[in-house]
Amino acid sequence: MELVADDPAAKVRELKREEGKDIWLLGGAELVGALYPEIDRLIVKLSPLTIGDGIPLFSRKTAFAPRLWQLTDHTTLESGAFFLTYDRAPDSEARV
Repeated sequence: MELVADDPAAKVRELKREEGKDIWLLGGAELVGALYPEIDRLIVKLSPLTIGDGIPLFSRKTAFAPRLWQLTDHTTLESGAFFLTYDRAPDSEARV
């Protein structure tokens, strides 16, 4: 584990140039929003539980162009929760 105090997107770009395994990001909406241009895969958990307003996937402070994603895998748990895996679509800039 490494703590990054400066630009997280620059660090992710550096890591992506290295040999090795995938980068797994767990973080809040602000971090995900800051790294949005570098994200190639999303794994989203959909749960059968309502909790008020919910938790945003991306920070509302972050402005970015819409992007298309392709569903590449899914897992359903007995609890009714789903894990949905999306990869960035080849032509990922959405035409809105």
